[in-house]
Amino acid sequence: MDYADKVKNIIAEMSILSAQELCNEDTLISIGINSIKAVELIIALEDAFGITFEEGDLDPAKLKTVGSVIALADCYINR
Repeated sequence: MDYADKVKNIIAEMSILSAQELCNEDTLISIGINSIKAVELIIALEDAFGITFEEGDLDPAKLKTVGSVIALADCYINR
């Protein structure tokens, strides 16, 4: 399993869809991830990958889709 699949699995745990049903274009809101769950998602990603996101990267306007969350995780995982 690559990191993108792992990120999707973590997102799926908090959403109304399974990891297989998630598309990069899906908005977090459309899959049932509200602002509270988004915070939980960030914490889960940090724990799963042993990373710490910088506050400036957690702008809700930048993290609207599954793909944007995967891209952010990629920036930190592949540092």
